[in-house]
Amino acid sequence: MENLEKCLCDCCPVQNKSRGVLDKMKIIEEISQDDLDSRMMIEKERIPAIYCAGSNSTVKDLNSFHECQCEKCMVWKENNLFSGEPAGYFCRDGKFKQ
Repeated sequence: MENLEKCLCDCCPVQNKSRGVLDKMKIIEEISQDDLDSRMMIEKERIPAIYCAGSNSTVKDLNSFHECQCEKCMVWKENNLFSGEPAGYFCRDGKFKQ
């Protein structure tokens, strides 16, 4: 949850106009900030974020013609993700590999 709060995926131009991502964000927003038990039970496939730690996005309407925001993300910086592959576009290419 700590990384989810730092993650920039939800405001990245690659996915911020994606209907699939917006639908997933709506579900996340409906869960109360105070209801930690419910937040912890959300399946990772339903969270449109933290792709550097998981798999790539399951939604198909991402626009990778826009500039990726990974390099501005605190999760990316704190975990030195610039040193591996891919160095960005985790939503399209999948999780970080060394």
